[in-house]
Parts: sequence; C-alpha cells; structure tokens
Amino acid sequence: MKIIMEPTNSQETEVIIKGNLTSPEVAALLTFINTKSSPSKFTLYKDDEQFFLDTKDIVSFEAANGCVIAKTVSEEYCSKQKLYEIKENLASLPFAQINKSTIINIDFVKSVSAEFSGNYTLRLKHTKDTMTISRKYMKEFKEKI
Repeated sequence: MKIIMEPTNSQETEVIIKGNLTSPEVAALLTFINTKSSPSKFTLYKDDEQFFLDTKDIVSFEAANGCVIAKTVSEEYCSKQKLYEIKENLASLPFAQINKSTIINIDFVKSVSAEFSGNYTLRLKHTKDTMTISRKYMKEFKEKI
C-alpha cells in the first residue's frame, strides 16, 4: 500500500482511495476510519449531573418535549444534541432512525412484525416495549440489519 499526504489550505481532511476497492486492506482501512470518526461515548445529562455513556449501552434516542431522551435498559438521560445531529454521529454504528422522532440501536431489536397499515412493530430485547417503524424509514432500517 502506498500512502501520499498533501497539505492544503482546506479545513476539511479529504481521503482518496485508488486501486482495488475490494481488497482486505481497503476494507480494514474503512473500518478503522469509521470507528474513529464515530463517537464511542455520548455526553448525557440527568438531574444536573453529566454522564458519559458508551454507545453500545444506549437502546434508543427519542425526541420529546424539546429534549432528546437517550434510553438505556434501566435509565433515561437527556441529550443537548438535536436528533439529526445524533443520527449523523451514529451513521457508521448499528443505529437506525425508525420514525420521525426515534433512533434505535439495532443490537437491542428482538423482532419486527408487519401491521395492516403498512407500518411495522418492533419489539425490544430485555423489555416488553414496542415501537413503530414507519414505512418511510423501513428501507434505512433494513439496510442497517
């Protein structure tokens, strides 16, 4: 593998990969870049305290009452980020938006069943909770599975 680095006046870092894009080296490089560019922890708040939670522990993010609530199996926290910002940060991780106000961690999904309306019902592991996957977001959900 040959690496060429060129300084520019641009503030944004640009990576260009040329060659056999299906090689194991390229796959490993992309995995590394995606891992480093995604947050492994989120800064969340509860009762005037600040918490740093691993993304793997977060079940969902739900926008409600002007706040984005991050849910774990046993706790709820508030995020100061907007839902679309959280979605951008989680792009390379197993999270998918399932409706207008909810992003779910795919690793916590137990089952999905179709509804008569064309929407889908999602059941979570570790709880009896269900959520609705709207038709608009079903394609994104399937791509993340």
